[in-house]
Amino acid sequence: MCKAPEERTSNLVGKPSAKLTKYTWDEVKKHITPQDAWVVHKNKVYDVSNWYDHPGGAVIFTHAGDDMTDIFAAFHAQGSQAMIKKFYIGELIPESMTHKNQRQFDFEKAYRELRTQLVMMGMFKSNQWFYAYKCATNMSMWATAMAMVYFSDNVFVHLASSLLLGLFFQQCGWLAHDFLHHQVFKYRKYGDLAGVFWGNLMQGYSMQWWKNKHNGHHAVPNLHNSTATSQDGDPDIDTMPLLAWSIKQAQSFRELRADGKDSAFVKFAIKYQVFTYFPILLLARISWLNESFKTAYGLGAASENAKVELQRKGLQFPILEKVGIFFHYIWMFAVVFHKHS
Repeated sequence: MCKAPEERTSNLVGKPSAKLTKYTWDEVKKHITPQDAWVVHKNKVYDVSNWYDHPGGAVIFTHAGDDMTDIFAAFHAQGSQAMIKKFYIGELIPESMTHKNQRQFDFEKAYRELRTQLVMMGMFKSNQWFYAYKCATNMSMWATAMAMVYFSDNVFVHLASSLLLGLFFQQCGWLAHDFLHHQVFKYRKYGDLAGVFWGNLMQGYSMQWWKNKHNGHHAVPNLHNSTATSQDGDPDIDTMPLLAWSIKQAQSFRELRADGKDSAFVKFAIKYQVFTYFPILLLARISWLNESFKTAYGLGAASENAKVELQRKGLQFPILEKVGIFFHYIWMFAVVFHKHS
């Protein structure tokens, strides 16, 4: 059993003196669902339950019941901490963090020192000329692939065009990735608009859908949900019943079934995933296109959390997202049904 919350006098700057609650780690880690979410930042406890209006989206719930100090620094610019002050509910008792040994504390200290050193060296500042070059070369690949289809009826030229277009899509993915991580421009809106161009228009992927999914991945990379109702798992490995990335994931999926047993399909899929892995990945683009279309046009979302978030906040650029995906299919079908194709 955890200790009852302790109280002490608050001396926060700008606030009158008041009794302040102190919490043990055991108490904090009980609050792990989006509807009941506590997070810790620099030994301060915040109640962010149901904060779907969080500017970064539902990713905040990935650290419900956990310490978000380092992930907060990775995701936010300086000054963002002011926004969470209204959710402050008390202090963490550091001595109660018995799950951390000295080795873990030493690792965190070394990591934070390394990050500070990299910031001082300017390693997080982007070279915008490099990205201008990458954008130009990528559009050159697209234009070359289109010209090969439109001005030739040779099957080998068309095969070369398809290979070039495949490379173009691959490069689009990483360009959109960097822009939507806001590592290119100072102002986030510019990065998001670039993401709509490289994502929605050129690839058919919803910028908002991808950000929701990918932010969750970076917050808790390669971790499974701790419980059936928590949102602290990596969405990129939420692939059951087609693929199981660990024994724990397979067991957790089984526990969600009413009878507590695997279906015949699950048994077959997991048993032979060593053979089906790459064929399934070949179809991943179709799944991404489907989820992106549904998100952009309000037909659903990849997860319940994302669905609630989108219902409350909506898309950041609803018209641009729809127009971008619409014209993506226009140019794609124009290529496919061109007379030389």
